[in-house]
Amino acid sequence: MARVVLENIVKRFGKVVAVDHVSLDVRDGEFMVLLGPSGCGKTTTLRIIAGLEFPDEGRVLIDGKDVTDLEPRDRDVAMVFQNYALYPHMKVFDNIAFPLMIKRKSLGLTKEEIKKKVLEVARLLKIEDLLDRKPGQLSGGQQQRVALARTLIRTPKVWLMDEPLSNLDALLRLEMRAELKRLQKELGITTIYVTHDQAEALSMADRIAVMNKGRIIQVGTPDEIYLKPKHVFVGKFIGAPPMNIIECRIARIEDKYVLECPGFTRTFPGQPRNIREGMRVLLGIRPEFVEVYKEPKPDAIKAKILVTEPQGSEIILNVDINPEGEETLLKVKTKQGPRYEIGEIVYLAPDWTKVAVFDKATGSSLI
Repeated sequence: MARVVLENIVKRFGKVVAVDHVSLDVRDGEFMVLLGPSGCGKTTTLRIIAGLEFPDEGRVLIDGKDVTDLEPRDRDVAMVFQNYALYPHMKVFDNIAFPLMIKRKSLGLTKEEIKKKVLEVARLLKIEDLLDRKPGQLSGGQQQRVALARTLIRTPKVWLMDEPLSNLDALLRLEMRAELKRLQKELGITTIYVTHDQAEALSMADRIAVMNKGRIIQVGTPDEIYLKPKHVFVGKFIGAPPMNIIECRIARIEDKYVLECPGFTRTFPGQPRNIREGMRVLLGIRPEFVEVYKEPKPDAIKAKILVTEPQGSEIILNVDINPEGEETLLKVKTKQGPRYEIGEIVYLAPDWTKVAVFDKATGSSLI
């Protein structure tokens, strides 16, 4: 397999900077996910790795070799597209065999050897009974498996995937997430996967590179990205519902820094970095890291329920934590149990070991 390194990649389309000085090191055999909203540069980055686009600045290295100026066929990578790009007039067998057939002479393969390889990869993806059908006779999930088989038959060094599950229905996406992860680990192929779906990223990746406006904001494991966001964009983009963000002010009481927030004051959590009295900050609290009580508790935040959103075994409460002042909204996710009524007063106890604090001016983490 292969290590993939991007060194200070820049790609412009006219005056638009699509990829802005991106550097990334993808380890041998790793499942790396490029995650971000539409237009953030993740697909362009993937196409630069594939050789479908060429950077204006920077280098692409695969297995230590500079491939920046090489054509796609010379990079030993395989790409799965969002629309699968199957040949509609060919049977499944011929779609899978195609990458080997066009290079049969240079690879020194006989037709029998190609047939054997097609059957092997078809068995791996559980589509051996579809080989005589054409793509138009297949479901979306079956077409996706054929597209995967066509890339795998070449045993590429690097597997590139551009939102390959986005055309599938919700249940099939869940099934294929687990299938793709299993397949990647079984084969050990270095994989770079593009998606805007944070659930896909968190469930599949070894590491995630979160992108926004052409730049990589943070790279880390799913737990690091979720629990220790380094920028307010990461905190807000990851999570369902997303992280609550409350604007607060840093104050100093005796020898301690405190957060003065709408509806409550709290000692600054964790070890502060580069803070000062009067500084405006953003307090991040994930909805699932808050306990809800019907009765007052020491240091709990008083809140008024505005909306309830039942979610089966859980319920999301939309609350105002500043009922005596300017409305300040939070979402809280808790287990179904007590009945909650609109207008009811409850008391919230965040897990202060799991909150985030960001500089309002820069968005960077302060703890």
